[in-house]
Amino acid sequence: MGSSFEFAAIVLGWVLVPYAIATLTPTWRWLLGITLVIGGLLCAGWIQHWVVSTAPDYQENLGGAIGIALFAIITLGFFTGVGIRALTLMLASRGLPPHYVFMICVAGVAIVPAVVVAPGAWQAWKTRAPSEACLNAKFDIRVADARLTVPNLPSLIVYLGRTSSRDAYFFHDKPSLRDFCALSEDGRLGIKATNIWVKFEQHTDSKPRVCTDPVADWAKTFCQVGSLKWSREVDMDFPLDIHVFAPDEGIGGSRSTYLDSLRAELQSPEVLFIKADTRTPDRQPLIFECRASGSAYWCRTGYPWVDGATLNYTFRSPRSDIAARGSRIDVEVRRFLSGFRIAP
Repeated sequence: MGSSFEFAAIVLGWVLVPYAIATLTPTWRWLLGITLVIGGLLCAGWIQHWVVSTAPDYQENLGGAIGIALFAIITLGFFTGVGIRALTLMLASRGLPPHYVFMICVAGVAIVPAVVVAPGAWQAWKTRAPSEACLNAKFDIRVADARLTVPNLPSLIVYLGRTSSRDAYFFHDKPSLRDFCALSEDGRLGIKATNIWVKFEQHTDSKPRVCTDPVADWAKTFCQVGSLKWSREVDMDFPLDIHVFAPDEGIGGSRSTYLDSLRAELQSPEVLFIKADTRTPDRQPLIFECRASGSAYWCRTGYPWVDGATLNYTFRSPRSDIAARGSRIDVEVRRFLSGFRIAP
């Protein structure tokens, strides 16, 4: 807040002289003449800057940027003064007492600093931190018939609509998180969602609150590997992301990679279907669909999870370890999601 006031004071200092030149004009003729002369010079300066800045080899340095900012403040100050003086001359001609004219001129000085400072203040207001009740909330979210209690994780994205661009709430984004808290009344109101996406490979700069002591059993592995660079890390037994979605209601991934592996049109040299020595909740083999990605393989799996909800997740692994690592990751995924699920 202090820096905002200091910046406003600097702006005010550069505003006063051009503002005073305009507001101290005694008559309409003086105001018109000052506007034509000084306004013309200011406009010529902006035209010159536009011509120079459009040159292919133009490069703006710090000094130039500061100079342009100050010139913009002077321009705003002068034309604000012109507008205020035109207003006061018109009001004075209709009988407004001189002391009111003076008060309007003094009050008008604040317009330019307000115009300059207001966008930054508005942006700071929009990106303010959510309330403590919102940050500590656990959200009651239903996907298909699966009821989940979801903690506030920065890597979480909740979709309420049928497309990724509609009704999406990003928990790493403060305004979006505040909107979701308002919608759910800080977790007190149940929400029907089509897809929950836990995108671990992004938004790991801040430590999630679930990783503060004491750490719940379901979150221990997540908290241990959370400091790694997920998208580049191969040697970890944890997924890059998790989708829990309603297959008939919205966006999502594969309903079953086991069934995909049986479809002839999906067979190709670029795709490997790897079978693990594990079964999914619907008692089908756990199958990973993998594609080469650099020195490792990018793998995903999908299967019916619980109460009509489908589970998808992705991970990276060396070719020789896909089946074993995938099985270990599957255990970790179900362990992680055990902290979300409420028994129906």
